[in-house]
Amino acid sequence: MLKTDRCIALIDCNSFYASCEAVFDPRLWKLPLVVLSSNDGCVVSMNKPARALEGVDKGKPFFQIRHLTYSGKLVARSSNFTLYGDMSNRVMSTLKLFSPAVQIYSIDEAFLSLEHISHYQRTEYAHRIRATVRQHTGIPISIGIAETKTLAKVANHHVKRIAELDGVLDITSNYIRQEELLATLAVEDVWGIGYRWGKMLEAEGIDTALKLRDQLDWYIKKHMGVVGLRLVFELRGISCLPVEVHSRPRKSCMVSRSFGKPVKYQRELEEAITTFTARAARKLRQEHLAAGALSVFANSSRFKENYYSKSASCHLLTATNHTPVLVRYALTIADKLWRDDVEFAKAGVILTRLTDQDMIQLSLFDDYNSEDERPKHLMELLDELNERFGQETLKFAAMGLNKCWQTRAQYLSKRWTTRWDELPLVKC
Repeated sequence: MLKTDRCIALIDCNSFYASCEAVFDPRLWKLPLVVLSSNDGCVVSMNKPARALEGVDKGKPFFQIRHLTYSGKLVARSSNFTLYGDMSNRVMSTLKLFSPAVQIYSIDEAFLSLEHISHYQRTEYAHRIRATVRQHTGIPISIGIAETKTLAKVANHHVKRIAELDGVLDITSNYIRQEELLATLAVEDVWGIGYRWGKMLEAEGIDTALKLRDQLDWYIKKHMGVVGLRLVFELRGISCLPVEVHSRPRKSCMVSRSFGKPVKYQRELEEAITTFTARAARKLRQEHLAAGALSVFANSSRFKENYYSKSASCHLLTATNHTPVLVRYALTIADKLWRDDVEFAKAGVILTRLTDQDMIQLSLFDDYNSEDERPKHLMELLDELNERFGQETLKFAAMGLNKCWQTRAQYLSKRWTTRWDELPLVKC
């Protein structure tokens, strides 16, 4: 292959949550389908037939369109994050077959470097990527190709709206096409702009991505800083954001859920917070991190009178990812948050001050024994058993058994790819 200039492709899975559901229930490719948020609250994803229905929009509260499911005009599914996470891993593994540099940007997006492919072969190569991902996973994808990440985002934004492109658009070095696309793209839809900058720019008469690109450098730096200037350079085809093969270590870890029913008893709130803490600790161990600080928050429903919200934090003398230690701190904080006259609707745990678990700074005031390997081995055994037999097969008693507070998921599909007892069956 010929060595080419910088070239980046953005891979975006089309209506990812809805597509995952349709892979194992093919009738959903043609039926209007919406996927709901936690507690079946609102629409977070929908397929193309659902978009054609009047009154069905992303973010719409489900209770306002529930009647459509009764009449058979709409199919609803609760978010199945176990399934979506596994399908995402399969898509990303397939993408790594096509590029030496793949940056996983989100659960349904990834940036690929295509510098190893000549300009004349990129479109054909992109179509081959689409076909392979569809064959391996069943998930349809769209591909936008350009010199920079931001322009690749622009290309991907448009390719989904033009069926004739068949899911691939390459605007590398095509300056006329780039100007056409930027002229039709609202400035608030540019990757990285956001609501606040979008409103500020529109007030200044900069309402399209093309007008933003053509602004003077000093003006952009004055109003948007270095970050905004970097974004404008990206729109001009000057790459400032390389494809990052190695992900940056996370700075915090949060696990929170809305409750399926109001929590009226302190024991139930403590069970939920213990469960969230255990899940957060497991995430840290998977990434070989330890937490030096812990925060817990809890609140009532915003839609009821006397809204209550409170949080509290504490610093650990020695950073750790040992679940029993973190649970002890979390329950101490939870006791301070409890109020007898409050019906709690949501709670969560946030672990911060993260550090490498092999580079923990010891404290003179803690009785932590760095030579005692038993806590580490206990957690390794716990994670190994749960990985083998299913999450929370082995768990702490403080996490409870009934979980009356558990998130409501009335329309949950099966975890087709990760549970032996939920494998799809084919009858001959």
